[in-house]
Amino acid sequence: MTAKKNQTLQNGGAKENVLQRVLQLPVVSSTCESLQRTYTSTKEAHPLMASLCEVYERGVQGAGALAVWSMEPVVRRLEPQFAVANNLACWGLDHLEEKIPALQYPVDKLASELKDTISSPLQSAKSSVSNTVDKIM
Repeated sequence: MTAKKNQTLQNGGAKENVLQRVLQLPVVSSTCESLQRTYTSTKEAHPLMASLCEVYERGVQGAGALAVWSMEPVVRRLEPQFAVANNLACWGLDHLEEKIPALQYPVDKLASELKDTISSPLQSAKSSVSNTVDKIM
């Protein structure tokens, strides 16, 4: 049993939040950072897009605040069920982290390794096809 899984079981997952844990995974956090940089640079490069994005952002903030306010009574009432679901999700995340080591790498490293993994067989196939064509000619 992994240390994280053991910690989840010992704590009952009480101090862990599955959403925070997912956001802290290197593959997720690096993807979010990349998206944020792209979003920011797009806003800086295109003033019209920036003004549209700001209107959209204010709308999302208002809708989010309204959703939090209206859901608060339901969330309080279902808090024990949410705690159980969170504990199960944390346990499932422990299992995923154990079985899928790629979750612990930033997305740029994964992309680089994937490129290397794919390009080598492609180069071999290209060379083989080229040799065959040369022999036929």
